[in-house]
Amino acid sequence: METNEKKFVMRYVVEDFDALQEYKSYSVTEEHYGIPWKMHIQKSSNQFSFNFECLREQNSEWSFDTEFTFKLQTAKDSLQSTHFWSYNRNQKQWGWVNLMGLNKLLEKFITDEKPVTFEMKVRILKMVGCEKEKLKRFDESIKELSDVVLVVKDIKFYTLRMVRNVNNVIGDNKLSFQFLSIQSSYFKSLFLGNFEESQKSEVTLTGIDPEDFQNFLELIHGEPSVDDATVDGILHLADMYDAPTAIKRCEEFLLEKSKKTLKNKLQISTRYNLKILKEKCLSEIKTLDDIRSVIPDDIEEMDPAVSRALLQKSLGFQ
Repeated sequence: METNEKKFVMRYVVEDFDALQEYKSYSVTEEHYGIPWKMHIQKSSNQFSFNFECLREQNSEWSFDTEFTFKLQTAKDSLQSTHFWSYNRNQKQWGWVNLMGLNKLLEKFITDEKPVTFEMKVRILKMVGCEKEKLKRFDESIKELSDVVLVVKDIKFYTLRMVRNVNNVIGDNKLSFQFLSIQSSYFKSLFLGNFEESQKSEVTLTGIDPEDFQNFLELIHGEPSVDDATVDGILHLADMYDAPTAIKRCEEFLLEKSKKTLKNKLQISTRYNLKILKEKCLSEIKTLDDIRSVIPDDIEEMDPAVSRALLQKSLGFQ
């Protein structure tokens, strides 16, 4: 089982390249993992510039190590290149002051018939200084209340595999310790089945991110840890560990409060079989432009049922 990767795609489509005004910045801004990102282009008399910017504002030190693939696509030709870049509070932009001489760009790529698409596929390799405040502690401070330690990348989480009487504990922790076996069939089998780990006081969990696991534990212990920055990681673990209550709470958030794009929500709904969310997303697709906006980068990745629904809708729009 692999860690839920932090990755996203942003695009800016220019329908009429000749209509771009000189020295005017054209841009699109989206939020991914709680961080706003901005892609902007600009045409001048003899050159064309492209920039990809992180808009995070914070006084403390932070950095994101990223791998991204830039792509320029037209009907005539395409240009693609992969780069590594570390964003931080003093270095928030990556790009080209002169992506290409304007005459060369027009000659090689631009046609009268088709739009120009600028795309960034981003993978966040490492995030530093972006940890959110913990809503509940699972460290050594609650060691005496726990009966198992779960280790994720050398970070220890103290929790309960079995129900214990903690009525004599002072503070909000006495209501927070629900044992994991109730919330997850995976942990029920792990702790109560005939496995070697069932008898261990310390169990190592592999292939997951400790911050995602912190958010997952907070959610199943009643804390409001799910938001647009955390929902992907929580859902990944809730699906991996078969935790239906966590899945339900994530779906409720995506239905009622999330600001994610329709495309992102539809992808999440198919990835984790969130039927209510999928139906809501499909009901919001009312034009051909809406259909185009939700098509994934690789059409073969689209759920067949969603493909059929979109095809049926497109026939109705004609």
